[in-house]
Amino acid sequence: MSREGPRPPPGNLAPRRVPEAYVRAEVASFPLTSLGAFRSAVTELVPSLDAEAGGPTRALWRECEKNLSEHASGWSLDRIIAVRDAFWFPSRGHVSHRQAPRKGVSMFHYLRNLADTHLERRPGVTVIFQGTGAEAVEALTHYRWLTFAMPEDLLLAAVPVEPPPTRVDIEPPLLVRHLLDRGVAEVHHHVGAGMDFPLLWASLLSAVGDAALDPSTLTGPGLPFDEGGVMLRWLLATAVTRCVLAEVLLRRETPPLLDFVRGLSESQAWLPQRRRVLSRTLEALSRGRREVLPALDELRGLYEDLHPLAVRNVTDPPATLDEVWRRCDPVALRLRLSSPNGGERWLVRAGLKHLAALERAGIHDVHFDRLFWQVQRVRCISYRAYVQRPLTAGLQWFIRFYGRPGAMKRPLRAVRAEVSYAVAGGDQPIAALEVRTSLSNDPIRIAEELASLTRSWRGVLGRTGEHAVGGRPPEFGVVMHLIKARDPGRHWTQGQPPAHGMGTYAEPVPEGRVRLGGRFSDYFAAQSVQVEALVDLMKAVPLSLWLVRGLDVASDELSVPTWVLAPLYRYVRWGAARAATRLEARGAPPLRLTSHVGEDYRHLMEGLRRIYESLHYLLDRTGGRLGHATALGVEPGMWAESVGAVMMPAEDRLWDLVFEWRLYSDYRLPPALAAEAPAGRPQRVENMLRELSESVFGDCIAPHVLAEAHHVLHNLWCPPLAREEGGVGLDAFSRTFRRLNWTRVLNADQVRSLLVAYREDERVFQRGQQLVDIPLDASEVDALRAVQDAMRRHVGARGTVVEVNPSSNLLIGNLLDLRNHPILRLNPPRADDSAPPPVPIALGADDPVTFSTFLLREYSLLHEAARSAGYSERVVHEWLSTIRQTSMDARFTAPWRPSALHMADELLGALARFTRRAVPRHGAPAPA
Repeated sequence: MSREGPRPPPGNLAPRRVPEAYVRAEVASFPLTSLGAFRSAVTELVPSLDAEAGGPTRALWRECEKNLSEHASGWSLDRIIAVRDAFWFPSRGHVSHRQAPRKGVSMFHYLRNLADTHLERRPGVTVIFQGTGAEAVEALTHYRWLTFAMPEDLLLAAVPVEPPPTRVDIEPPLLVRHLLDRGVAEVHHHVGAGMDFPLLWASLLSAVGDAALDPSTLTGPGLPFDEGGVMLRWLLATAVTRCVLAEVLLRRETPPLLDFVRGLSESQAWLPQRRRVLSRTLEALSRGRREVLPALDELRGLYEDLHPLAVRNVTDPPATLDEVWRRCDPVALRLRLSSPNGGERWLVRAGLKHLAALERAGIHDVHFDRLFWQVQRVRCISYRAYVQRPLTAGLQWFIRFYGRPGAMKRPLRAVRAEVSYAVAGGDQPIAALEVRTSLSNDPIRIAEELASLTRSWRGVLGRTGEHAVGGRPPEFGVVMHLIKARDPGRHWTQGQPPAHGMGTYAEPVPEGRVRLGGRFSDYFAAQSVQVEALVDLMKAVPLSLWLVRGLDVASDELSVPTWVLAPLYRYVRWGAARAATRLEARGAPPLRLTSHVGEDYRHLMEGLRRIYESLHYLLDRTGGRLGHATALGVEPGMWAESVGAVMMPAEDRLWDLVFEWRLYSDYRLPPALAAEAPAGRPQRVENMLRELSESVFGDCIAPHVLAEAHHVLHNLWCPPLAREEGGVGLDAFSRTFRRLNWTRVLNADQVRSLLVAYREDERVFQRGQQLVDIPLDASEVDALRAVQDAMRRHVGARGTVVEVNPSSNLLIGNLLDLRNHPILRLNPPRADDSAPPPVPIALGADDPVTFSTFLLREYSLLHEAARSAGYSERVVHEWLSTIRQTSMDARFTAPWRPSALHMADELLGALARFTRRAVPRHGAPAPA
């Protein structure tokens, strides 16, 4: 950089190296979480790493070293080795786990030491082990990164105390009491990922037994075991082995596992073929040998014998959360356990006790030892397949993890609202819950989805009572969201994206296909069917507006531009407004709007542009909310220094510069949005616009013409440009172009020809996909600061609330450290008079299972981030109290009158009447 900008405030120290806590967590968990550990079936870690006994440990370390040396930037091998020695070969920690320097460390002692290193030995509810001195400061951070690497419940089950702890209390007690007493709202929660991992695992233990489960649905880039069919077979082998381990442990005098299996030959209940399949299953898992693993049908038949309720849990899913815990896990079913995670906790506790007893007796049951740890490894590997892995930014990476649970969630579909409520509050009562779910092509399917969620919510109301929080029942609402997608063939989702945007929805004339209507016409037509279905439902059941509280768009942010979504938003908003005037709506409040935006971007200006487009062309002028919008808070100088240069398609760079020029020129902007241009920047932007427009459109186009085209493209459905209300459908854009009031468009002829070329000309598209390299010099940084400041002032002045999700932002934004979270600039705990006004913030957990979190944990993480940034406890407490109140004020839910239970029953009745009399549309997919 040729010039340094102002020093960022505390909380924006952007480390350019991988966090130490991440490296520690990866090394510490490696013997349980790596495919190498699974394939070697290691049961003892040998510190010498030599001779025959140390061979598996040596191979494990080689794989660990290879993985970490490539990703742990700035770490020397000596440092990585020191971390390995601390966790694999403990010489400190609890005295019962210290081993002689040359003595091997069993997996039992390894896990117990890992738990003792991070958690206090307390029954029921434990806390993080703080230690003394400097290490106490980072204890919470280290523990948080460890729970990204492996399941928290495994660590809890390994704490040697009775009764075992079931949760870790990291939430500051005064803060939690304040939040719960005054009411906390979960405003950003996707119901499709609303469970935690123990619930997903219990559900999986039934889902894998369903013969209708297609192994190809498990296939995707980066999945463990390479193929979906192979992964399903290993999951079934693990589920079978859990049942065998449980039966061994239930025997009064626990026999060696091999003797137990041999004894099955004397049982009339076991046919010879089943015994052979079982033996091969156990052998394959105990050695991690795929070539011995039985075929899928054989494994399914065996598991059906051991867990006959598995298929029923898919076809007739449990109606309550207690039933899920009791019915889905065969171990819980065998022991009649209905406590949360009861089956898994019992299996781990009983297994560890058995291993400890064998060690005291000097007995080594090698088969039990291997199988017990292999079961834990498959569970840990599954955890890392479903919980987003750190250090890769962007929504394309997130989408892979979000979509993986898929059919594994089916046993939970009747209890999703109850699951979301329990997980969001960490089993504590919260005041309001908004859940997000996707649309369907058929109003009947949408009605069935809403009825399913309402039935589940009615169960919550029945259990919490009418006066659960502050004398009022908890509120509930559903936000329906459109799904952005990159291409109809799902090549991007499958990890095989064609070059230069080929085959995407953006391509006007894809090779070998006919696309009527130009860019994004296929995508727009598909979404049109869905928004029409939603509006049809609201028209037929106006009372549903008390349940359907908002509209959102989510998923792959960069795949679909805002102008494609604008008419869809307006169509739904108009339809909801009409439905609300009906007597049957009973004065339902207006439908609210939000948008996932400004979270994923190649250039920070791109994120800011998309935020502006969402604010100005999608959301209500009276407010609305922005999902994530981290581009508003990222410090431009630090971002530029960490990125260095950006490569992006020419057409996206062109629209970024058009947006920037509009802010400098005050071109068709809302009042008070114009940015103060850095010296010399407007001329530079104009020159770049002329150069890029000639490169993309084949002609040098004046900036004001490009700006008018940008405005018109987003405003086609709005008066006064639109002569009448615009509809939706395949030909909607062409129809609107013909009906547009071109007398209100400046330079109409040029704008019309430019927009037609942009939407329909394949050559323009191909030239627009050419990559441009953008050095992030001082001029770029100054421009980003000017534009960001203007946008923050505008967002604050509008009263638009930004939905912040700390764990989601940490992983998707690759922030590395929560002290770098943009919230500390957007809405600092202590106001900075020299900065733009604070932006209102609401808090949500986003996707609990994907990010291994829940709502109250997110408040705790912000507490940790602000305290680590140097703010006092009093200041942080007041700051989080303000965020809590903003979240409540900005919630979309509304109290149900005359009572919540009465309204739930009325909604169920109205939706049932609609589904009985409506004629279904054919080929409509169910909501995700």
